[in-house]
Amino acid sequence: MPFGRIRYLIETPWLYSIVQGFFSFCIAANAFFFPAGPPPERHALVNAEDFLQASGRFIKNKSGEGQKIFLRGTNAGGWLVHEEWMCPTRAPDTKAIRDTLAQRFGEEKRDELIGVYRDAYWAQLDFDNCAEMGMTCIRLPFIYWDVADGEGNILPGGFDRLDWFVENCARRGMYVILDLHGAYGSQNGKHHSGQINDGRQLYYDQANRARTLKLWEGIAAHYKDHPAVAGYGLLNEPENDTGRTGQLQWDYYDELYRAVRAVDPGHIIFLGVCWDPGAAPQPRAYGWTNVVYEFHHYAWDFQGNAEGVTLHSASNCLWEHVKFRVPILNGEFTCFGKDEAWRNTLDIHNKLNFHWTTWTYKVTGKGGGDPWWGIYEHDLPKVDIQNASEEEILAVWSRVGTENAVKTRLAGILEEYLK
Repeated sequence: MPFGRIRYLIETPWLYSIVQGFFSFCIAANAFFFPAGPPPERHALVNAEDFLQASGRFIKNKSGEGQKIFLRGTNAGGWLVHEEWMCPTRAPDTKAIRDTLAQRFGEEKRDELIGVYRDAYWAQLDFDNCAEMGMTCIRLPFIYWDVADGEGNILPGGFDRLDWFVENCARRGMYVILDLHGAYGSQNGKHHSGQINDGRQLYYDQANRARTLKLWEGIAAHYKDHPAVAGYGLLNEPENDTGRTGQLQWDYYDELYRAVRAVDPGHIIFLGVCWDPGAAPQPRAYGWTNVVYEFHHYAWDFQGNAEGVTLHSASNCLWEHVKFRVPILNGEFTCFGKDEAWRNTLDIHNKLNFHWTTWTYKVTGKGGGDPWWGIYEHDLPKVDIQNASEEEILAVWSRVGTENAVKTRLAGILEEYLK
């Protein structure tokens, strides 16, 4: 729903009440006609019977023949992908961090410094925290260079960190969505893809298209039989320089889909859409099966307005639910520190049988303990990668563990809707 219309509705109390009642009726009707059913029994360990597939509007275990499973949790953002606003680093993107540290200290020392950060940032405590909150899933953003070389070949030990993450989630009964946040050349040119550019370096570059395809073939071959992998998020926010997902991206998605399916016919494939359902074709148009459509709901125009955030969420969710007969994942979202908006949004998602993962688990210096973005918050200085000494970098990056962070109110709110 366009910004102007939502603003008009929330500033017209009687009309807002009517629209709110209509949305409530639609959401309640959906819960009646498409009941979620009883929650499945949680296993201490994800096993072969927990292998997931899409079945109609739902995701089910036993390869689509068992119980309905709802993937709900958070993102491990900030662990493998640095974003300046939420990480203790002053740098435009992850590539700048890698290049600058390699230039200053050499590649071996760079990898050591980044390794210290990663070892501290996510540990056993964090898996325990997520499981104890009731999460069933963690979305794991990564960039191609974490796994493969410059030509798409899997690196020796390239799966070590991903394997460690997946196995630890599996031991706690949680699934993992493997989310390619940064493809070769970048699928959107934004800082969160790992490298800032004009957004045209993937789709219009045949070499980068082929490298990304080869990367996914390698990932699918490695994880094709792993039940704790919920599925593959082929491209995060694929919008290139147009600001939306269009025909160019959907045709490339089809190439990636068929390459993965040739190697792994079983896992769910998550297809990200920028930004509204009108930008997406029906899966049958390409002959896709066992897919989930992924949207990211960011109500940027209503950061200080709980009613606006709620209406934005309700309108998008209903549109997505009505248009597509496949499961829907809200893979990233926040409600900008408004407790009421968080509760309303999560309630809508659960009643519509949506899957959701908040952005994000942990942030640095944002919100002062209010539930804006992170379940946990750090108060750490920003490392100046251009000038900080090795000792200064280590002093900050060795303290990014959650034991040094503050738990926000968001944790308690999420627990209400996770359990």
